[in-house]
Amino acid sequence: MKETDCVPGIHSIPAERYFAASGVSKSDLDIIADKTPAHLKAKRDGFEIEEETPAMKFGTVLHRALLEPDTYKNAFHVRPLETKFNTKNGKQWLREHDDGKPILTHRESLTIVAMVDSVYSHPFAKRLLADAITEQSIFVIDQNDTLRKSRLDALTKGNVIPDIKTCESASLDDFERMISRYRYHVQAAYYIDNCKLAGIDKSVFFFIAVEKSPPYAVRCLQLDDTSIEIGRTLYRRDLQIYRNCVESGIWPAWEDSFTTASLPAWEMRKMEMAA
Repeated sequence: MKETDCVPGIHSIPAERYFAASGVSKSDLDIIADKTPAHLKAKRDGFEIEEETPAMKFGTVLHRALLEPDTYKNAFHVRPLETKFNTKNGKQWLREHDDGKPILTHRESLTIVAMVDSVYSHPFAKRLLADAITEQSIFVIDQNDTLRKSRLDALTKGNVIPDIKTCESASLDDFERMISRYRYHVQAAYYIDNCKLAGIDKSVFFFIAVEKSPPYAVRCLQLDDTSIEIGRTLYRRDLQIYRNCVESGIWPAWEDSFTTASLPAWEMRKMEMAA
């Protein structure tokens, strides 16, 4: 057992410890689904280190601002206006602020304030987050002795799981595409079921979608039961693949033979229209 590991239960721990702890997460299952078990094994072995993009850093700070407002102001640095990091003064500033915290531009810091204000100005979003315990990490062992983990944005008193998502557009069409692309329905089912294993009754999953540009519009969307059930089927399939790999010690990559490739459907349609 690693020092960072957590016993089954609900824990108020930093995100860094959650990510370092043992247990299979929804993002692990995404790697199996989108790539192969070999890619997940490489990540766990430290060979695939995902670089944190500026967008990811921004999202981390935004979540901190929304969910831990008492601590977020000390969680990042704001790059002084007109500062260029390829200059002597800029390099000096970087050395003085080299503590691992994200560096945001002045504009980004103002954007975060505006997005937080927008979320808490939305009556239903504010209600979803009211009296919730934020940033909770859940570790559970399922009926197959698999250690599973989830990190909830907010643990509410009722049967709802609210989850904050940033987006370019909260239109229904655009967000539904995000649900499919990022497997948010898999996340919903996995979180609901992990809560049940932890003895917490959750059955409803809400997205609090907040746009990243003015007017920083907020929209609350409830994921329907059919989508959650599809997500449950998918995560159970991926989780069984994970279990097979753990038991056998074999983490396969792509197929051993070959696969026929073709142009994507949109390219085919373009050629048909040009004919």
